[in-house]
Amino acid sequence: MKIIKRNEMNIGVILITLVLTATIMYFNVYRFNGYKVSIGKSTITYVKSKREFNKTYKQLQNEIKSKYRNVIVKEDFTIDTAKVDDVAMFISGDNLKNIMLRKFNIVVDGLVMKSDDRKIAYVVSENQGSEILNCVKDYYSKQVKVNSIIKTEIINKISYGAVRVKTGDLYENSGIVSELIKYNTRSKMPFITVKIVGNISKQEAIYPTTIIKPSNTLLNGVKKTQREGKEGIKKVTSEVVFLNNKTISEKIVASEIITPVQNKEIYVGTINPVILGLSNMNSPSRGSISSNFGMRWGKMHKGIDIAANFGTAINVVLAGTVTYAAWEDGYGNVIKVDHGGGIETTYAHCSVINVKKGEVVKLGEKIGEVGSTGNSTGPHLHFEVRENGEPINPQKYIK
Repeated sequence: MKIIKRNEMNIGVILITLVLTATIMYFNVYRFNGYKVSIGKSTITYVKSKREFNKTYKQLQNEIKSKYRNVIVKEDFTIDTAKVDDVAMFISGDNLKNIMLRKFNIVVDGLVMKSDDRKIAYVVSENQGSEILNCVKDYYSKQVKVNSIIKTEIINKISYGAVRVKTGDLYENSGIVSELIKYNTRSKMPFITVKIVGNISKQEAIYPTTIIKPSNTLLNGVKKTQREGKEGIKKVTSEVVFLNNKTISEKIVASEIITPVQNKEIYVGTINPVILGLSNMNSPSRGSISSNFGMRWGKMHKGIDIAANFGTAINVVLAGTVTYAAWEDGYGNVIKVDHGGGIETTYAHCSVINVKKGEVVKLGEKIGEVGSTGNSTGPHLHFEVRENGEPINPQKYIK
């Protein structure tokens, strides 16, 4: 009995060994046997069937000849039997065709596409080049934020030159466009620069101004707000120029009022006795008096001189109406203001005049700036006060 059991065990071991050996031999001999495709010493890929390889290779040749001109195929590849560790290493169908297209020595007529004499890609025709440029323009057009695009254009000089090129150096439009965008993003000198002109519209506030109006029902210097100001709204359209996605310039081309602005209106009284007006007369400018009213160098000095720096503000001493605002011999740029009741003030040698004849001005309003125009030895304000045409000493009335 012991001998029978021992023999049964030995038989079992032998059967298991035979099954394992057969399994290993099956996978090594049948499932993982195939062919290795090489160019020189470099292995390109593996295929399961030589027949399938030849069939795919023939299909590729036919496709290339229908797509490209003057095709030259150099069959410098070899195909030899081989074993692989994983069945997934076998390539077939379109994957095999793509590897042949990229790795095999297949040369066709093509064009080298250049931008400003810099090579950017190989293409099969100028039409393909135009398609690539249109894709680049579309990309940057979507990057800029505008309400509408007026035009897009490539500002580079694009040229083409005939070449013989390997099919492995010819890429689909999407791949070429992707690489161009990547290069443009990181380079200070992009391959392709797209000029985009577009319109941007936005709403802006219109801020109210203050309008001063004279009132013959209020005393001189008294103010009364007739209407408060209120902001308006306008639609502003600007023409914006981009190079790729960078703003280069922007200018306003249209403006449309949506909600009108309401300006603030203030009435300023013009009724005031002459004596009261003179007694409340402000100083016309900051500075020290450098020349008094009266006789000077044998002549009558009809006003006072107030020394001040160029550009110092000149303020009207009383409310009134501008009767003159222009050049006058001797005085240079001069402003004259009628305050009513026969009182008139004069502001001479101005560098800037800020008012016009007929304009109503309020007490303390800036009407000009100190200068040295006319007969003047330096920057100062010559200030006069006349009563019924006769000059009087301003120093008696200036606060």
